[in-house]
Amino acid sequence: MIDFICTSVARASFENLAKDQGFMDKDGNPAPGATFDPTPGTPEYETGIPIVPPGGGPQATGGPPEFVQGFSFNFRVSGDLEQAQIAGLPQTDAEGNLLPLRQRTKFGQMMDHVGVPWTGVNGITTGVSHAGVTFIDPESIASRQRLWQ
Repeated sequence: MIDFICTSVARASFENLAKDQGFMDKDGNPAPGATFDPTPGTPEYETGIPIVPPGGGPQATGGPPEFVQGFSFNFRVSGDLEQAQIAGLPQTDAEGNLLPLRQRTKFGQMMDHVGVPWTGVNGITTGVSHAGVTFIDPESIASRQRLWQ
């Protein structure tokens, strides 16, 4: 299984890219082998995963949290879809270490090739943005808020 972490300016931006890359069908349903978090059709899917910016803000003084605007989501590919993502690509370096997703998946390589570098509001999280979607480098996240079971 391969897990991707993304954010986009709007749900439609994510859906357009997901359809273009074969992760969703034309009707917005996950393709066979694709799992989305949040799940399409749920109330949370309408807004995406709520992301609270690090430090400061009203939350630091006991007020309600302010959320980062946009549509944040995770998706996982497995089976034939996973195999299509890694076909013909090296998965490890010369020492046997797993390569970053931007190097070892077709989606990651496409985003890296056409996108622009991105740094999160915390100044640490990195990724690459294209067509209103940011593909986040999972190795740059210090503590993930949502984990797959």
